[in-house]
Amino acid sequence: MATFRLPLTGKGEQVSLEHDAIIVATGAEEYEPQGEYLYGLNKNVLTQTELEKHLAEEDTSFLDNREIFMMIQCVDVRNEDNSYCARLCCQQAIKNALIIKEKKPQAQIFILYRDIRTYGLSESAYTRARENGVVFIRYTENEKPEVRETGAVLEIKVKDATLDNELTLASDMVILSTGIVPGKGNQEISKLLKISLSKDGFFLERHLKLFPGECATPGIYICGLAHFPKTAGETITTATATSVNAFKILCNEEIELEAKASTIIEENCDVCAYCVEPCPNDTITLLEYIYLYISNFYKKKS
Repeated sequence: MATFRLPLTGKGEQVSLEHDAIIVATGAEEYEPQGEYLYGLNKNVLTQTELEKHLAEEDTSFLDNREIFMMIQCVDVRNEDNSYCARLCCQQAIKNALIIKEKKPQAQIFILYRDIRTYGLSESAYTRARENGVVFIRYTENEKPEVRETGAVLEIKVKDATLDNELTLASDMVILSTGIVPGKGNQEISKLLKISLSKDGFFLERHLKLFPGECATPGIYICGLAHFPKTAGETITTATATSVNAFKILCNEEIELEAKASTIIEENCDVCAYCVEPCPNDTITLLEYIYLYISNFYKKKS
């Protein structure tokens, strides 16, 4: 059983919590476009999530007077800032395209993509979308689509990477497939629990194959979108596995830890004491550094 002090949001006080296991399931956030493709500037430019809210309503008047729909994939993902794939975008776009086709069969739907990633059973949805007339146009990272207003419609200029030909298409609505970004509190939680983050800002597991979902700090586990972008089915799978691992700790009165000993290598140490705080077993203390400092001081004197 371990104890740590947790700041309570909004009250400015702290409370000590005793725990046996911690499951980090903080989720992630949807990227909000910052003006890309006229988002926020034109009411006919939406995200896939906003489109889903309209499609979930029984009132289908949302689709009235709209015949052409343009979906743009990979908005702020797979670039220099966010190199990873959000994994959900392609499946979400194809699912929404099929719903629009079901509600309005005569609708024309174009999906502008870099790579279609509908792995597993989602491949059948991709096939079904093509059979229902959804048009897929591939573009490259260096030649992204351009969206501009032309009267009452939106004009999209894109270079078809397959045909090596520039296209100009008119659309009644543009839907952006935005990526998934790490939660804003990940840095704070990482410092509080002394667990690592990946270069993309998601929580890092101990080992992908040998210890999936386990953190380097014993008794702390991660699951869901806190780990990396994944589907609802994958999230449920990781949550189940994580719960089982946590239960292993809860059902034991005592747990034998691995034998670990941290020592100071004097010839490589400059007495900065930076390794005291992150030491997982608290085996290195400031007293050792004080002794080492005094010892080095007298060695230099002599």
